[in-house]
Amino acid sequence: MFQKVLIVEDLDSIIETIKTTLEKLAIPQIEHVKYSDDAILKIKKPNMTKYHLNS
Repeated sequence: MFQKVLIVEDLDSIIETIKTTLEKLAIPQIEHVKYSDDAILKIKKPNMTKYHLNS
């Protein structure tokens, strides 16, 4: 199962719904940002492990 998930969504209600669902699935690390530019910066930070990106 996934160990780390990054949610990229600008609507707070959707973020909370996704976050609640992921918590029920026992995902250990859940982070969220509102904009794709912020997500790219978060992924590129050297102290973070890589996310698996599906295209």
